[in-house]
Amino acid sequence: MTRPSLISSDIGAPRLSGVTTQSGPSVSITAGGADIWGNRDECHFAHLSVSGDFDLSVRVVGLEMADLYTKAGLMLRASLDPGAPHAMLLSFGDNQPRNKNNGALEFQSRRIAQGECTGIYPPQPLAAAPDFPASFPDHWLRLSRQGDTLIGSFSTNGKEWRQFCTHTQPFPDTAMLGLAVTSHNEARAIRADFQDLILNPRYNP
Repeated sequence: MTRPSLISSDIGAPRLSGVTTQSGPSVSITAGGADIWGNRDECHFAHLSVSGDFDLSVRVVGLEMADLYTKAGLMLRASLDPGAPHAMLLSFGDNQPRNKNNGALEFQSRRIAQGECTGIYPPQPLAAAPDFPASFPDHWLRLSRQGDTLIGSFSTNGKEWRQFCTHTQPFPDTAMLGLAVTSHNEARAIRADFQDLILNPRYNP
């Protein structure tokens, strides 16, 4: 179990550059960017290189919103290219209805380079109350890899976990893993605050 040191990178040349500040267990990311979606991304990515299976968790303490689709979360990415394949367990800043979602959590992926993104949503029709509501700062995300299977989980205390989804997608054995944030508003940068970023190098359910 380690607290990884992260490399700070903008993806897709956003109009407003991002920055990562890391101090002990705390990570703050300021990010611009149009979105993480479609066939190319604009965001800030604080990452490290990982090989093989992993188990990464973090507490999302707070997320400013510049748009309904401002996003922050855990991402596995094949490269820093804007159209690179990725998979992301993300959080929005509140529980407003969004397309097929009415809670804070969502899982999205791009399977092929420059391909379109797809999302995993709660069962339809949506329940009156979300199954995975935003509740900052008691809001933990966890992304695990076991071969080609990715598992996204959620917790309100960092100890008891609820599985949000599983997703099958091949990635290179060595890929980029970390925290991705996008404003979804090219004219405004936002801040996301994280605590307790913990990496287990091998999958440990």
